[in-house]
Amino acid sequence: MKSALTDRLLSVVLYGSVARGEWLEKVSDINVLVLLDDISGASLAALSPVARRYTAQRVRPVLVERREWARATDVFGIELAEMQDWHDLLAGEEPLMGLLAMPPALRLQAERELRGKLLQLHLGMAVAESPAQLGALLTAALPSLATYYRTALRLAQRPVSPDTERTLREGCELAGSDPAGLLRVLQARRARASLDLKLQDPLVDQFNTAAEQLAAFIDTHGR
Repeated sequence: MKSALTDRLLSVVLYGSVARGEWLEKVSDINVLVLLDDISGASLAALSPVARRYTAQRVRPVLVERREWARATDVFGIELAEMQDWHDLLAGEEPLMGLLAMPPALRLQAERELRGKLLQLHLGMAVAESPAQLGALLTAALPSLATYYRTALRLAQRPVSPDTERTLREGCELAGSDPAGLLRVLQARRARASLDLKLQDPLVDQFNTAAEQLAAFIDTHGR
């Protein structure tokens, strides 16, 4: 990136599961914030060969202009809070100085995104064609759900752990949920094991109920 963009590249920040120490090979994405002084056709053309090469390896770059990033704390509050807790500065200037994720914006972003994820999840469950496909759907949804549990803990001014199992247990306690189904999905994800499920499996109801109770907690918190 530095070679391709020269002085247009301001920062490269690694965050997400790698920064938390939970990255799983061939399972987890690699999340990278790329801060540019300007996003134009020329800068995107310069970056394109690098982006094409590494997105195929599960690298997920988030490209943001500096002036947009400075105004984005009410839009990217979740991402900002995650970076503030765990990130590695790979190149350039520190982009988090002076930025603060405010609870009202954090709550609104979390509720909006979580309810959107639930709509997608329920449709995916309804059209899943096999037990393995249903299990894979829940396994893929778990990291996002864990992010929203960390957000709920932040909103409640509780300590937030980088360990997902602890996050799920403490988040479920906060929201009044049973973590058993989520922990079983986490176990399968960490083991890179197939999780074969039917819609009538109690685990499916446990997963759904926990996610809905989390959404309700975020919706009502601080109101």
